[in-house]
Amino acid sequence: LASDLDLGDGEMAAVAATFSYLAEKRRLAPIETLLRLSRLPRREPKTFEGFDFSRIQGRDAAALGKLPSLADLYAHRNVAFVGPGGIGKTHLAQAYGRECCMRGLKTYYIKATELRDRFQKAVQRGNTSRVVSSLVKPSCLIVDEVGRCVYDRPCTDLFFDVVDRRYEKEGPNAMVLTSNIAPSGWDEFFTGDDTLLCALDRLFDKASVFVMRGPSYRGRGLDTYSVEAVPQAVKVRGIQPEGM
Repeated sequence: LASDLDLGDGEMAAVAATFSYLAEKRRLAPIETLLRLSRLPRREPKTFEGFDFSRIQGRDAAALGKLPSLADLYAHRNVAFVGPGGIGKTHLAQAYGRECCMRGLKTYYIKATELRDRFQKAVQRGNTSRVVSSLVKPSCLIVDEVGRCVYDRPCTDLFFDVVDRRYEKEGPNAMVLTSNIAPSGWDEFFTGDDTLLCALDRLFDKASVFVMRGPSYRGRGLDTYSVEAVPQAVKVRGIQPEGM
């Protein structure tokens, strides 16, 4: 090519760099589309690289370190992060979803309150089938902050319709959930009968539940300054305050 076009070494390097750039752009284009459609935060994305795994101690800490492999998703296992606020549950859930996108897998992130609202609107509009199908389609469905609201009976039925259909779904597939409440207490936030318990059993039939404990991770970049306001100096009959 260089001899045919009479290009020098510098020009050939520039051409090679251009082709490399275009190839990388083509490779990243579908990933960018997946990230955009996932509803994962884009401004300050949560990644596994940005999570301080050294903070996690305990007998099963190594299992948490294996999350980036997405082994649970490929094994058709759901994932739940349970623990107090600020410990990193949402960070890990979003990082899991982002890693799925980087590997070309459809991901969808939604908070439990948003999901309830979506179900309520679907019931009102009569398009529950379409909404449920849209939540079954992604390889990774992330439901954040389970237990922040109560689902009425219609919403509960729709939620577990999603769970049931995803349970039968083929291919890489996982629901990722976060909550301040242990799964044993989730029945308080859904409205139903014995069928609800069966649905919860199906949700955790094959799952990895990470029970996280420890101090909050929030505020690690917060600088606190102690200051005190003093009375303002006042001019009295033309007399200047001391020091002026």
